[in-house]
Amino acid sequence: MMSAALAPYSTAAGSTHACSPPPTLRQRLRARTALAHERIERVPLLSELASGSIDRQRYTQYLRRMQVFHQALDAALSRQLPPSYPRASLNQRAALDRDLAALNTPPEHMPEALAQSARALVGSHAAAWGVLYVLEGARLGSQVLLKRNANNSTVKQADAYVRGEAAATGRSWLVFCAALESGVTPADVGTLLAAAEQTFELLGHWLEAPHD
Repeated sequence: MMSAALAPYSTAAGSTHACSPPPTLRQRLRARTALAHERIERVPLLSELASGSIDRQRYTQYLRRMQVFHQALDAALSRQLPPSYPRASLNQRAALDRDLAALNTPPEHMPEALAQSARALVGSHAAAWGVLYVLEGARLGSQVLLKRNANNSTVKQADAYVRGEAAATGRSWLVFCAALESGVTPADVGTLLAAAEQTFELLGHWLEAPHD
């Protein structure tokens, strides 16, 4: 039996066209965050890391800023974490702590302004899904960064965060996407899309701020 979403329809002129299926939530998220994603890829710390030639000082800055960013978001997400998202997956700070220790670098202080921004961002389960989409997508993207820095001695010395789950990352991403698609109601989609876009913007501002 042909799916109603794929069944042909007749135009007023009598011609027949195949109906396009409605976009999935992932497709809507990708479209909504496309510009924000492009902007964040141009942030100097990230573009240097993506080039494979980031130096020790800049890589240390990147790790410190990501450690504080995750600290702020983890605290906010813990209050609104969707039931179907495994809490153990939230803590990426442990890997960042190991990386900073490997580089003999203390963590950066988290400003209250960032903590407040994170709490304002994560105001509901729906918003939490949008934030988690960005964080989980970053895990997937880190596998590309890992390959590009395969010959970078500094990154190899402290690569727990960018390595993540390594070969298992793709599978974890698919599991997350399945939970996302099944865990969000149509009424929540607008909140989720906005939160995902705002997460990219908050991260971009944080990475570019002159604070260390």
